Amino acid sequence: MQLNRISPPQIQTVKEIALPVTNKSNLSNGIPVFSINVGAQEVVKIQLVFKAGIWFQSQALEALFTGQMLEEGSQNFTASEIAEKLDDYGAFVHKKVNRDNACIDIYCLSKHLESVLTVVADILKNPLFGQSELNRLREQEIQSFIVRHQKVKHIAQKQFSALLFGDQHPYGVSAKIEDYDAITSPILKRFHQKHYSSSNCRIFISGKVNESTLKLVNQFFGQEQWGESKTVQVPSIIATSSTELKHYVPKENVLQSAIRIGSRTIGRKHPDYFALSLVTTLFGGYFGSRLMSNIREDKGYTYGIYAGVSSHIHDSSFTISSEVGADVSQKALNEIRIELKRLRTEKVKDEELNLVKNYMSGTFLRSLNGPFALGEVIKSLYEHNLPEDFYQQYLNMIHKVNPEDVLKIANQYLHEDKMIELVVGKK
Repeated sequence: MQLNRISPPQIQTVKEIALPVTNKSNLSNGIPVFSINVGAQEVVKIQLVFKAGIWFQSQALEALFTGQMLEEGSQNFTASEIAEKLDDYGAFVHKKVNRDNACIDIYCLSKHLESVLTVVADILKNPLFGQSELNRLREQEIQSFIVRHQKVKHIAQKQFSALLFGDQHPYGVSAKIEDYDAITSPILKRFHQKHYSSSNCRIFISGKVNESTLKLVNQFFGQEQWGESKTVQVPSIIATSSTELKHYVPKENVLQSAIRIGSRTIGRKHPDYFALSLVTTLFGGYFGSRLMSNIREDKGYTYGIYAGVSSHIHDSSFTISSEVGADVSQKALNEIRIELKRLRTEKVKDEELNLVKNYMSGTFLRSLNGPFALGEVIKSLYEHNLPEDFYQQYLNMIHKVNPEDVLKIANQYLHEDKMIELVVGKK
């Protein structure tokens, strides 16, 4: 059949999704396991999630360095042996430490799972935190710190988080260069013992998952209690946003200035969250957004500008971010404010609204492409304690948003006179 290259394919509205069934079980020692058996290839991804993010640390860099040091030598393997063995098996281990949690992601062929878990279990349960390895890692991180702090983008990111949440809040705190020297091996050992424990762990498995997979996971992580047996309590920490709305950090000899505008906002459990997601996407969440059309395409002030909602477990924020030419930063700020006001006062046309709805639906479907992507979606549901039909609600609600809803949401959550504004560079 010959393709018709003149008429575009008809747009199909995505209305329903079918996520795979999540199998819930417990290892012999009580660790909860959430698994989905999807995909045709004999590969598996195992994620071990701990309450061991910045939210739980008692001093700067404690959580980050503990996670980074896990592969720097264990009771049975040196750092080079760990790297060589994982490479021999074609496996990949990725450590992530964020504001809320720490996660160890394991990717490997099913046939090598037992060999890979032999290594991973040892680096997880028996890391050495050697002083020489720590010294080397610390020097590397200090050099990276110095390089990052020459960039207006990085300075703005740190400063703006502190303005939104407070500079002592886990979502707003940032390390200083002197904090690196305060990190020692005993400090990391104590943090690891307390937070990387069987009582503080959840496991997510995706890919080709069968009974053998679950038995191996239980063999290496479920046979005994490891780490401290006490359940880690989540500290109650109150965020405090800056009462001053205008902020400027001068930096000379830069070609670009970094702009951040935003405020704390509602999270995923709020009934307005779905509509707010749509409105922020329309405003600045994709390449055809209003901000991109104005600030990049029409004015040429930037290569890119973005606006969106970041949903953490304990709080959320709306942020507009861009790096613009240093000589046009004030003009860019003025145009952003014009677009925010237009969003609140002018009714959006159905054509633009439907385009955004279809974009969001299609983007969401792409995020489900593949077994490991599906695993991330399932993990997100449980990390944020969301209902299993959350993503079906997401599709249902964004398709119900009308022009009047856009005006209401914009006026309630996106008023230009109620947002914190930061410029780093020249103004």
